[in-house]
Amino acid sequence: MTSDDTHARTLQLLESNSYFGMKPTQVKLLKQEKVACLADNDARLAVDPKNKYRIQTKPHGHGDVHSLLYSSGLLKEWKDAGLRWVLFFQDTNGLLFKAIPAGLGVSATKEYHVNSLSVPRKAKEAIGGIRGYLL
Repeated sequence: MTSDDTHARTLQLLESNSYFGMKPTQVKLLKQEKVACLADNDARLAVDPKNKYRIQTKPHGHGDVHSLLYSSGLLKEWKDAGLRWVLFFQDTNGLLFKAIPAGLGVSATKEYHVNSLSVPRKAKEAIGGIRGYLL
């Protein structure tokens, strides 16, 4: 998932590195939209410091992934190709990679439609609690 801020550079990185050994058709870039930024916990809109009539925006983030998968047609493409599992890894915490095989196995064995994995975090740590989930 990319944004206006990262799409061109991501594509250039992939192309200049021959898609890191994958075929270009194996890589799908979905560009997320931007949304208004909030300045504080009271949900005040963040105003551009250079133009008080412009609201700051940022990429939507992880919440956009489901609608992008659907609207891009990628979910249908995957279903038509016979894929049964989707893994969302939405963080930089590498510990989750050790748990993913077990999570997949439990999901398949128990025939779960959705399963999520999490790792402990410390209070006030600037990361989310759920690290990945399987559909």
